[in-house]
Amino acid sequence: MPWTPAVSRCPANCTRFGTCNEETGSCDCLRNRAGPDCSRKLMRPAMLQRCQDMGFKDVKECLSKDQLCVNACNKLGKCVAGVCHCKQGYYGIDCALSTGQDGKPVLLRDKAYATRAKRPWVYVYELPPELSAWYNHRRLDRPTHMLFAQRLLSSGARVADGDLADYYYIPVRQRSAPESGLLVDAIKYISLHYPWWNRTQGHKHFVIQTGDWGRAEMDPTLLRLTENMTWLTHWGLNINRSDKILRWIPSYRPEKDVVIPVFISPGHFVKFSMIHTPLNPANKVKPRDKAKFFFAGRICFNSKYPNKETWPHCDGDHWAYSAGVREKVFVSHWNRSGYHVARSEKRYGLYLARSVYCLAPPGAGHGQRQIQALFMGCVPVTIADGVAEPFEPALNWSDWGVRVAEADVPQLHTLLDDIGPEQLSEKQARMRCAAQHMLYSSITGGVFGEDGAFDAFETTLEVLRVRAEYPDARQDDFRKLDAAFDAFMDCREPPGPKPAFTRLSGLLPDAAELAQLQAEEAADAAAEAADAEARRSKGRSEDGDEDVAEEDYSEEVEEDSAAEDEVGAAGTAVAAPAKARPPAAPGTPPLLALCSHAYSDIHNHDRSCYYAMRGGGYMGVPGGAICARGFKSRLAQCPRLWA
Repeated sequence: MPWTPAVSRCPANCTRFGTCNEETGSCDCLRNRAGPDCSRKLMRPAMLQRCQDMGFKDVKECLSKDQLCVNACNKLGKCVAGVCHCKQGYYGIDCALSTGQDGKPVLLRDKAYATRAKRPWVYVYELPPELSAWYNHRRLDRPTHMLFAQRLLSSGARVADGDLADYYYIPVRQRSAPESGLLVDAIKYISLHYPWWNRTQGHKHFVIQTGDWGRAEMDPTLLRLTENMTWLTHWGLNINRSDKILRWIPSYRPEKDVVIPVFISPGHFVKFSMIHTPLNPANKVKPRDKAKFFFAGRICFNSKYPNKETWPHCDGDHWAYSAGVREKVFVSHWNRSGYHVARSEKRYGLYLARSVYCLAPPGAGHGQRQIQALFMGCVPVTIADGVAEPFEPALNWSDWGVRVAEADVPQLHTLLDDIGPEQLSEKQARMRCAAQHMLYSSITGGVFGEDGAFDAFETTLEVLRVRAEYPDARQDDFRKLDAAFDAFMDCREPPGPKPAFTRLSGLLPDAAELAQLQAEEAADAAAEAADAEARRSKGRSEDGDEDVAEEDYSEEVEEDSAAEDEVGAAGTAVAAPAKARPPAAPGTPPLLALCSHAYSDIHNHDRSCYYAMRGGGYMGVPGGAICARGFKSRLAQCPRLWA
């Protein structure tokens, strides 16, 4: 039955303990509820089993109020133990969807959301909570798939009508083989409730896989089912090396998949000294005089220091880790003059910033050393036969790095000596742009003084854009085929009098408008805190139990529509009303919408991510760091980078 604002497709009492997905007619329950209309409360044995299946140790942790929700429910619902309980008429994992007068879904109704002109347009499937919202997001060690989904909305790339989409995103966790069933179940659900999987036979659909060995480590049944899908993966192996190396079987298909960078969190910006990166024009450039070639880290699989006297130098199966690359480099160059190759180095960040070349080997599977080196302006030396680096071959890592065949490791010093000063300078000049493509800065905040327009999120979408426009083309040819893509990869605006898309300023609104937005956001947060305090002071739920957090949680939901702690749905501390900024001093750089983690900005209240993002928690700031100052609850108005 087609849905209209007056007639819901869900059972009559659905919204009491659940959220009605009007597209599918399903009632999505809170974590402690079950049944077609979510009216059945799970008793402890069943609740414990569900919680453990979702990655929680016990019921108390599972129903804890301090869990955060996707995009803070867009203030269109309440965050109940990490699950959005949407207001009637709204639905979705972040309550962003509702149904318009024409019966079609719309995003952020009445909030002036508009899909940007720049393609691709992405439709995000809404899945049952047991495949998405119920999971323990706090324990995600690689949360890329969820942060990517949050950013799609604030960037303007998301569409509500799947008939308009260029791609379809299935936002389920794919970290390792045991999670293959999540995607299988998601595809079964999608095939039953939505038309686009069956219509495309899986083409134009993508999923993010964050495991060490990429899609090849997933269950064979899933791989057959998803043969036509695009996998966004960190692991770019495209030849079979499993005869010597465990799990090194072909994973990446250049004609279908995209190798994307590993997500590096803001905490690692400090750990790897990225806050001091020489690629930031605000930081003082120091000579690279610590080492010509640097590597510090695990060399053997068992973490022991290698034996310098006998071969093999690592105990056990020395090919099982890093394809033996780290061991080979250590054997050949550990005592070479100007080469610093060690098991560990306390001044790791300093050496990255002050060395000329840095080894970027794989680990058990994919690694992130090449990205760490690039972020610090150290020319990455990649050694892994048959492994594509992030965005290769659409990008060529040899433009700023050095690729060495594994067989040539003993001659590594000769190969580096053959790179003259002019060639080295050309590589170093390209590194700042290349580094922007490898950091999800619109989600995390910047470190190079960048605005986020060319970050890893936008670069992923740009590769998908050209793939959609030239479905039969090789990635190697994307630059030749598409002038806008070529300009984007060089961090330039699209050429021509009528470019395919337009880059926006990346700046914050004027001081008065921003102050008004921040004041409204602070008032909303204060009202939420007062409402939460009023609920706590009431003290008891309807049946008189005091311990509603665990035993009678659902009754609190019934009375208040949701439970929410004092820091608000986004985990953001209640702020005082914002004041308008004083006029900037002459010569002051314009204020970017994207906050900064750079050391030079760490004490600058207007620029520092410390002030803008604190309290964001493990889900990050709703919509990403670019929305952190005044837009966390107004993602439709979050500053856009592309039109």
